[in-house]
Amino acid sequence: MARMAAPEQLDVSRWRHLRHRYRETAGPLVRELRPIAVLSLAVLALVLGTIGYMRLHGAHYDVLDAGYRSITLFGVLGGTVEPPVPWQLQVARILAALLTVYAAVRAALALWREHAELLRIRLFSRDHVVIAGLGRSGQRLAFAFHDVHLRVVVIEKDADNPLIPSCRDRGISVVRGDATDAAILRHARTGHARYLVVVCGEDSVNVDVATAARAIVPPGRGGALTALVHVDDLGLWQALQAEAVALSVDIPFRLELFNVYETAARQLLDRHAGVVLPHGGGRRPHALIIGLDGIGEPLVLALARVWQAWGEELRITLAGPAADAELAALLARHPGLADVAELDARPAALGSAALRTAEVMLGPDGTTDVDAAYVCLARESDAMAVALHLHGPAETRHVPVVVAVEDQSAGVATALTSEGGAFAGIEAFGVLTSALSPELLVRGTNEVLARAKHDEWVRHARAAGRADDPSLRPWEELPESLKESNRRFADGIGAKLEAAGLVLVPAPVGRKDAEPFTFLPGEVEQLARGEHERWAADLERDGWRHTDGPKDPERRLHPMLVPWEQLPEEERDKDRDPIRELPDMLARAGFRLYRARTAPATVQAGVLEPS
Repeated sequence: MARMAAPEQLDVSRWRHLRHRYRETAGPLVRELRPIAVLSLAVLALVLGTIGYMRLHGAHYDVLDAGYRSITLFGVLGGTVEPPVPWQLQVARILAALLTVYAAVRAALALWREHAELLRIRLFSRDHVVIAGLGRSGQRLAFAFHDVHLRVVVIEKDADNPLIPSCRDRGISVVRGDATDAAILRHARTGHARYLVVVCGEDSVNVDVATAARAIVPPGRGGALTALVHVDDLGLWQALQAEAVALSVDIPFRLELFNVYETAARQLLDRHAGVVLPHGGGRRPHALIIGLDGIGEPLVLALARVWQAWGEELRITLAGPAADAELAALLARHPGLADVAELDARPAALGSAALRTAEVMLGPDGTTDVDAAYVCLARESDAMAVALHLHGPAETRHVPVVVAVEDQSAGVATALTSEGGAFAGIEAFGVLTSALSPELLVRGTNEVLARAKHDEWVRHARAAGRADDPSLRPWEELPESLKESNRRFADGIGAKLEAAGLVLVPAPVGRKDAEPFTFLPGEVEQLARGEHERWAADLERDGWRHTDGPKDPERRLHPMLVPWEQLPEEERDKDRDPIRELPDMLARAGFRLYRARTAPATVQAGVLEPS
């Protein structure tokens, strides 16, 4: 997995780091003790004031009179007496004055908090993270970005949202308003942010926020604003994601769409391989999935895609109260599933004997025929009960069971990881914990394509015998300049595809006999030429110049900064190879190419079109 890009690209000042450490360590203790300290000082002022008035020279106050006068010390003109003044009264007057000023300042700050917060955002927020929407996902992401020392600004429409105080306690600024309003986005300095994360709850609202944000991005800003937009509906997510990657943009704005459950499904397979490993011996692996709530459907699709890439078939059985209906609906949405997986349904009501005795894990011969079970039920208490039932009988105890929960560190997950190993073999997988991390979000589709491009280049370089090239290293070890070069290639995919009349569509699961995409004669050459021109323009924009000598990174001189016609054939192949591998790269990211219109005759004939 790639390391998070944000800390590498954003400088965190020492002052901000120290302030963050204070808020993490001493801050909570100070907030907890502050009311006690203020109340204790107020009581002390009252006691000392009462004693002081009783000892005041020339006055004869009893306890009640002295106590009443000590209360007036907290007023604007309280505590005016003729000297000499007993020390107890003097201390009480000072304490009361300080507490009165403190209360007034706190009240003023509370009254003008929003204006002060907007002023602080305007003065200090740049290359920050804007979170639109403060629900469970928004709060988790705000805390996660804040924990890696990035400045975070949250936009929340509901002024009474109970999560707002917890954000402000951590030093996270909150702007109240509708994130679809360009004025509110400007208040959060979104046009100067590094990331905009949109998790407002409704897909249409999320897309509207991204559209409004794109309209306010300054054309001349340094670096791109990356908008990470959450879409709940999996089908809509796939369609919009394809459109986002193929979008040809002319302003510094990157659009990335993500789905929590789809991201979590990939993470689950990475962490709990289970059935995704070949068994050998001619028997196909068998996955049992209890329920399709939340991560369930994306998990089925992820399993099928893995095995489709290997050219083998997988057994997937759905179980639960509505297994038959869920299977029918799944095939209606994804008919190609039947081409790459043997699908079955085993209806079993929650609490039924089929689940309590783990009968759903047994084959016709009465032996266990399941290799791994994944429990994906909406209620975590039901999920835990089902997992315990599946793991109870001796004949099924060896089968790994993964329970999908919301939080890896709370509720059912805590119970399953308690000491004593009572639940060995049952593992909890936190869906939100795993999917809503800054590291995964900032990668996005562009990062996936950028890594795929680097991997393809490494394979070709090694095949060509260039073993001494310093760039032949894993993605995690690449310098940021080379990573950004690959990211720029991914950014330019939309323009390349548009030039050839190609678009991206979600890669369907299934259709083993589907024809692989192939470029027409001339398309590879055209797209490779465009890639070279894009690369040259990026270098020249960064201050590089042509030289007849060797490459000189310190002086920013490069011998290949020449027109396509002047490139040696070997150098042209460096641009052709990534284009030839583009269909496979896109397939690994979950997309395929589709020819939206007939290619121009000049391309079909192999004649280059001008870019």
